[in-house]
Amino acid sequence: MAPHASQAQQQLQYIQDFLIKIADGDYNSKLPVIDNTDEQLVAVQVGINMLVEELKSSTISRSFLNSIYNGINDILIVLDDDGKIQATNHVVDSLLFYSGDELYKQPIEKLIQLNDIDTVRNCIKNAYEQDKIQEVGINLVAKDKTVIPVACSFSPLHDAQNNTTSILLVAKNMSSLINAKNQLQDKNDELNLFVYKASHDLKSPVSSMISVMNLLKKSENVSEMQLYIKMVDECITKLNTIISDLLVLGQITYGELECEKVDVKELIDTILKSIEFVKEFKDIHFDIKIDDAARSVVTERGLLRTVFLNLIDNAIKYSKPREESSQVNIEVTTYKKGILFTIKDNGIGIAQHQQENVWKMFYRATAISKGSGLGLYIVKTSVAKLGGTISLESEYDKGTTFKAYIPSQETGLNSITN
Repeated sequence: MAPHASQAQQQLQYIQDFLIKIADGDYNSKLPVIDNTDEQLVAVQVGINMLVEELKSSTISRSFLNSIYNGINDILIVLDDDGKIQATNHVVDSLLFYSGDELYKQPIEKLIQLNDIDTVRNCIKNAYEQDKIQEVGINLVAKDKTVIPVACSFSPLHDAQNNTTSILLVAKNMSSLINAKNQLQDKNDELNLFVYKASHDLKSPVSSMISVMNLLKKSENVSEMQLYIKMVDECITKLNTIISDLLVLGQITYGELECEKVDVKELIDTILKSIEFVKEFKDIHFDIKIDDAARSVVTERGLLRTVFLNLIDNAIKYSKPREESSQVNIEVTTYKKGILFTIKDNGIGIAQHQQENVWKMFYRATAISKGSGLGLYIVKTSVAKLGGTISLESEYDKGTTFKAYIPSQETGLNSITN
């Protein structure tokens, strides 16, 4: 009996040590079963091993479910039957800036925008009573008071063992989708305006030409005929300007960037030479300063030329009439990984209330404008296409300063599709 008792005692010690391991969360060990001990003890040993296997399986399942729970990028919140928060996933922390501890046992209303609270209460009530998923769009409020639009579902969760029902709230952040929708709507509105304005601006010179041509056909006076021909020529020039600007816009919007190393000084000199025949040109004094380090930039030559040309042309067109000291200062310096150029004039300037509109399509800030009204819109669109930024400062009757940053493309001579 002594050896048998000794074996039983030893096995009890094994069981004790093994249970300590289990308490520490070690489910990988297995309790050795000694067959020649007491039958009841053997049954206990086998039962413990079976229990450990179940615990191990359960632990793996819980880990798997937790990984899913915390791996989802949507907000997950478990509510009790009183609508109080029982658990949250990591997205609540990263998006709403609340920790699980802060929200535990707090009413869900803490996270809901005031005018959506009744909607949420009804969803929770219906999810319980109808045992069906309830879906709704609401706004959540983060800890920093940021309002986040979300698409929510409230799903009943049944716990048969404890005979309880909870609610799983799943909220998908809709901010990006709503922003994309708003941008699409803005683009659509812009396109509608573009079609309307373009049609109007194209029709105007055509209608004028038709009227003048009718007068020309009826006239027999040479002087009158010459005047009418001049008027037709002006209409054709205006029509050509509008069509040319529309074509440029199409190229900017849908074309590819063919980047190359552009000599900035050579580009500016070429532009000035191309417009020296403009009658106002001879009355303007140009002061050009280009840092040696900013002499070149890797970008799309055509778009950069478009930006410089339109801004220089604006400075010339809106110089003060009969002003003896009309001046345009052009300065190019390095900035970040690119160039910053400033074009400053002492012309008629832009009134404060008009400045936010000058970037819009077909906007003319002054009655003396004879252009298409697309110049600065083209400039802004071109700068954006090149990955840069542009701003203006102006004071009526004192002049205007444009500042634009153009980054040097790291991709060098490769084509870039925007």
